[in-house]
Amino acid sequence: MFIRFVAPRALRSARADSGIFGPAYAFRDSRATPDYLRNEIAQEITWFCDCLPVPKRFGVVTRKSRRPYAGICWFRDDARSAIAHANTLATLLGECDVPITRVITDAPGDIVYRDDMQVVAMPRPETPVRWH
Repeated sequence: MFIRFVAPRALRSARADSGIFGPAYAFRDSRATPDYLRNEIAQEITWFCDCLPVPKRFGVVTRKSRRPYAGICWFRDDARSAIAHANTLATLLGECDVPITRVITDAPGDIVYRDDMQVVAMPRPETPVRWH
């Protein structure tokens, strides 16, 4: 099983809902965010920067367009520490009025990268997901 934390679709051209990190960086860097929230969001981002590997591959290049076709990152369900920190980050973003939802699937798509905590998968239209 794979888990993804998503925010509402922020970009009109996005093929998938925005992940949790874009809004987290935006609120960490915004002067409008209260100091205590900025600091707590920054602590969570620092944990991810220190502990979550950066995928070596995020997608594939299609023959037609020659542009990268971006994959979507999913936490593995056994990555308990990463999921706990993502839950904390989701709670903090909720305090910023950004609703974060957990999405769960057994079939994230074609996996192009894998490590101990996450996968990057090329989504398929028929990918079954459950919203929590």
